[in-house]
Amino acid sequence: MGNKVVFSVFIDIPEDRLDNPGWWENGEQVVTDKSKQTKLALLNNAELVTQRQKQYANDIGADYILFQYDSKYKNFFDDIKNRFTEISEYDIVNFYKHRVMRDMADEYDYVCYMDFDVVPNTSDCIFEAHNVDKMLAVAESNRLAIRGKVMKSEDYNLCIRNPATKYWNTHALLFEEGYDPENDVFNTGIMAASSEVIKRLDYFRDFEYIIKLMTDVKYDEFSMYPKNIQRVFNYDNETVFSFWVKAREIQIQYMKKEWHWLVDELVTDPKHMDPKAKLYHFINKKMEWIEDINKNK
Repeated sequence: MGNKVVFSVFIDIPEDRLDNPGWWENGEQVVTDKSKQTKLALLNNAELVTQRQKQYANDIGADYILFQYDSKYKNFFDDIKNRFTEISEYDIVNFYKHRVMRDMADEYDYVCYMDFDVVPNTSDCIFEAHNVDKMLAVAESNRLAIRGKVMKSEDYNLCIRNPATKYWNTHALLFEEGYDPENDVFNTGIMAASSEVIKRLDYFRDFEYIIKLMTDVKYDEFSMYPKNIQRVFNYDNETVFSFWVKAREIQIQYMKKEWHWLVDELVTDPKHMDPKAKLYHFINKKMEWIEDINKNK
């Protein structure tokens, strides 16, 4: 196996540029401080997360790179914000990881991305565990989208980041362009692939086209999609990812649960976490639990 890299992105978004991912009640969007809570949780546990990710990279013989707020990110942010003023910094940060992943594919044979709330719990090699020479390894969130796919449109009150919203958004993009609109919802918090597969995905090729398409379906006054769903169409990296996967016929290897173990709101105690899981993804942002994972590592 050729040279390998594990990388993450940690951008401390200024408080005045945080977005509001609130759900909807009685036709109004609820104001939530979820973005601020995430910001503080990542800041408070940055050292622990960096330590565990760096150790994992070392264990599998890979380089580790943490991308932070520097001139490269600032140039990327300025470029996106100047061209597409409606995209939030949260979404720009998530687009940035795809920009970096494509750049890394020019330098490395194998590339693994981890969100900065992903904590490794193994020394097993993610590249050897997946068919990354031919497929892109990533987790799907289809089960989490079921509720929003079957509920009555007049009752749809889910937020912009809900998996069901991403399903319907991708559905609209695919339908608009003449593709079969059925699609997978992905969680791009962990991705692994060979440089060849990453270049085939070529996430930023035709980026202006996809953002314009997202704007068109979001504001189409004659849309066939109910207003309760259309109002939460957004500029989301996973929506774009799912569209490209379908349009460019990218082969996907769905990660087994052990490789993308979600520590979400249903996990109320660290004792409920599977000790055999290989990569924990702290969706619930209970980052203080990381210390328990680190104790015997």
